[in-house]
Amino acid sequence: MADNTDVLVVGAGPTGLTIATELARRGIRTRIVDAAAGPNTETRALGMQARSLELFEKQGITSELLARGLQTHTFNVFSENRQILRASFAELDSPYPFLLMIPQYEVQDVLTAHLATLGTRVERSVELVGLTQHTDHVTAELRHADGRVESASADWIIGADGAHSTVRRLLGLRFLGTSFEENFAVADLRMQWSLPADEFFAFLNRGRFVAYFPMRHGWHRIAVAQPERPAPTGAVTIEELQRAVDICAPDGAEIAEVRQAGRFRINQRRVESHSAGRVFLIGDAAHIHSVVGAQGMNTGIQDAFNLGWKLASVVQGRAERALLDTYAAERAPVARRLVTGTRRITRMTLLRNPVSTALRRHIAPHVLARPRVQRTLTRAISQIDVSYHDGSGSAPHGRTAVGDRAPDLLINRPTGEAIRLFDLLDTERHTLLILGGPVHDLDERYGQHRDWVHVVEVADPAAASAYGFAGRGSVLIRPDGYIAARGDDSQPATLDEDIRRVLSGHVLEYR
Repeated sequence: MADNTDVLVVGAGPTGLTIATELARRGIRTRIVDAAAGPNTETRALGMQARSLELFEKQGITSELLARGLQTHTFNVFSENRQILRASFAELDSPYPFLLMIPQYEVQDVLTAHLATLGTRVERSVELVGLTQHTDHVTAELRHADGRVESASADWIIGADGAHSTVRRLLGLRFLGTSFEENFAVADLRMQWSLPADEFFAFLNRGRFVAYFPMRHGWHRIAVAQPERPAPTGAVTIEELQRAVDICAPDGAEIAEVRQAGRFRINQRRVESHSAGRVFLIGDAAHIHSVVGAQGMNTGIQDAFNLGWKLASVVQGRAERALLDTYAAERAPVARRLVTGTRRITRMTLLRNPVSTALRRHIAPHVLARPRVQRTLTRAISQIDVSYHDGSGSAPHGRTAVGDRAPDLLINRPTGEAIRLFDLLDTERHTLLILGGPVHDLDERYGQHRDWVHVVEVADPAAASAYGFAGRGSVLIRPDGYIAARGDDSQPATLDEDIRRVLSGHVLEYR
């Protein structure tokens, strides 16, 4: 039997690599294995949302991701050749007011290289074939490329092994949901047309659907749905793609070159439980859904940031094991909302009935043009509205309750320097923001927790206002950038108790 490791991660896609990095950078002994001989470079996920870019700042890799992607600020939707939506991320409350079009394999490459700098390398051609849970550890049977089966021991196992998860199957957990009847084609190609090369376009036409995702160097990734029966089979040809473009693109649009193409079916599923004993499921192993909105890879990455700091805290003995229960409690509503929302949107895009499509064409432009609707839409797509405050999975614009994302803003330092509030947050620990004025008894109140919390005093009244305080207030921000506790001068004892409980690993009821 190999030496025991703290955490074994199964699956080296973006989700698995993200959580392996979150653990390794906190000093957790982490092992990551993948059954494939090498990274997958096929047409998979494309698009990184603002919230994911914010979180990757904590790992120090956001600038590298930006260098490898194309920033898309605007998206457009047409129904039967009439534009029903044009929306922009420009007003998004984030340092990254855009969608970064970056292929999954580029994300994996950046994460793999960064993980290696932390002393952890992906073990390829290593397949999980069995696992047995014990009181204080899990035994995993790992089959190597030469046929050797290794019995590996880990305190915890994380299944990040995709929609066909072996971890999920070995746990006996059901994958609840349905498949759409429609079959889809996806391809990377070059278009010859007059439309901007850095905007997203979707064309809907009575059950037919083609989405055009821009990529660097003039490439597009397109997703095609067509209602023909029987569904096309075999290799996706340029002729098939061009027929779809002829129906769902401006007149005269032509495909100049196809780099790669394939077929897939949309599934909308979520696991019945995100964990079992000492084993957790994250990413596509826990939930899969429509490609609409480029949400899948991002949701998995955010699963990893949610679970990573919690599991590290438990392994280090800083938190009670009950903290791990909040992973499922917080992320399951997000997955449920996502599956429900993308199912609804996908069905709307695939409407075939002439009456329904006429209503879409004539009513949707008036509804979707409203500023409030556009703000809600862009916040949801970018995932900055994700919240753990209640069971809805999202927060309204402007709210800063416990469980909501901590907002960023430019603040003025006493030196006159302007700095982003996010730059003041600790990348590994909780951060306590003292807003609106100094607190003179900081050491007396929080000294015992100094190893686990970074304390920052911010005098700029704009920061206090952004967090909903008319005067002085304090906000405890979790390592994943969500508000853990808050209070103003009218309730110092309650706030102090909440902070002590959070930093001691207790689970708070949101209020």
